[in-house]
Amino acid sequence: MRTQHNRTCLPSVWTLVFIAVLAACGSDSSDGKTVAVNLSLIVDGRQAQHHPPISRLFAWIERWFPGTTPAWAQSVTEIASIQVQITGPGIPTPASTTVPVSNPTSGQEIPVSIQAPVGPNRTITVTAFNAASPPLKIFGGTLPGVNLTAGPPIDLEITLVRLFTVTVQKAGEGSGTVTSSLAGINCGATCVSQFQEGTTVSLNAAADAGSVFAGWSGACSGTAACFVNDNATVTARFNVAASTNRLTVTVGGSGIGIVTSNPSGISCPGTCAAEFATGTNVTLTATPTSESTFNGFSGAGCGGPGSSCTVAMNGDQNVTGIFTAITPVPMSTLSVQKIGSGSGTVTSANQAGINCGSTCGASFPTNSLVTLTATPATGSTFIGWSNGCTGTGSCDVTLTSDQTIVAQFDLVPDLVTLSVNTSGPGDGTVTSDQGGISCPTACTASFPRGTTVVTLTAVPNGPSVFAGWRGGTCEAFGIAPCMITMDDNRTANARFERFGR
Repeated sequence: MRTQHNRTCLPSVWTLVFIAVLAACGSDSSDGKTVAVNLSLIVDGRQAQHHPPISRLFAWIERWFPGTTPAWAQSVTEIASIQVQITGPGIPTPASTTVPVSNPTSGQEIPVSIQAPVGPNRTITVTAFNAASPPLKIFGGTLPGVNLTAGPPIDLEITLVRLFTVTVQKAGEGSGTVTSSLAGINCGATCVSQFQEGTTVSLNAAADAGSVFAGWSGACSGTAACFVNDNATVTARFNVAASTNRLTVTVGGSGIGIVTSNPSGISCPGTCAAEFATGTNVTLTATPTSESTFNGFSGAGCGGPGSSCTVAMNGDQNVTGIFTAITPVPMSTLSVQKIGSGSGTVTSANQAGINCGSTCGASFPTNSLVTLTATPATGSTFIGWSNGCTGTGSCDVTLTSDQTIVAQFDLVPDLVTLSVNTSGPGDGTVTSDQGGISCPTACTASFPRGTTVVTLTAVPNGPSVFAGWRGGTCEAFGIAPCMITMDDNRTANARFERFGR
């Protein structure tokens, strides 16, 4: 299969077609159904633009002379393997397969065997790797929102585009986090990520308490947000400040937009709170989408319909920005389901709506980002998210459709302690059948309060004898194993004598 892509600076060049047949037999069972998917992977012919100008000229000339290898074909010869992943609701582990590619410019069919689970809102992600060790991602493509239904094979198409790499470094004696507008960078933990060519990545630097963002170096400069659209390394400098204050931004209304700050720190939704040096002025700028308008800021001395506001950081400040939809914006419902033996509250941190507690569902503009945070009640602990988020940190949900997130809170176990002491001129070991006790090395252990019975056994070493339990809970057991019901803190004392005494 061949297609042509229009280019602004050169005539069209042929594209390279990879056919990856995801061959899987559909199941007739009501649960766990699968479907065979035929996926055509097309490498974007515009990759010839990566060559120097003389090569781009040759790419145009070579198109008209048989027997030559066009520049767009040369640009993909480094592809050595292709990986396909399918994710979506109800798929706890992504369906994944990797296939080697021996001759990427031949247009040959590349067979791939993969189980494609049926269901709505599937995302198919394809990545091409080179032959380096370890392999590097060089092309990528994604097809979101696919509905896979049981039945005949489904034909789909994805265009692969070249990936560029963004690397973030941090400098200075202070601390902070750099995040990207497109998911990938959260540095902190993830400081290198790849993005599809043709996209622009905005980097936002937010200082931690006691620090301030001092500016960019490398591919960016200044203190405003950093924008990159090609391979780039940027350094964010965080300095220690004598005093800082926290600026918190809330966005609301029926529309969609983003509020950013200069100096960098706020990029909300996403990062809606940041620290700034006391006494500095922070300029907030609101940018609505084409379907929305910005109604204005309020709080911290801001007001009126203007799209920007300067906040004097003479204390902790709170600002609200309201976006209104020009035309009705499609809405999706985000619901929170709480499970487990404990209790707690889940709130939508960056957009008002969910406070579960009492309000466990709310509607937000479709494709908007909603950040959920979980706070356990006293006596409970937050176990983690499921059905769309994982881990115990905040949960970022991009609402492409109605979605339910599950939060599990469990009661903190009520533990009681068993303590064992050994005495006497002899020596020996006391162990518990429930684990935890191996005294004299480990002489205390905790167990759930209740009807748990722990059996202690005393074993003398070498020329010693066990002389019995002395005092404490076990005294009535003599030299027999001691059985203790752990309904409260308990102690046991074992005495060992030298043989013959």
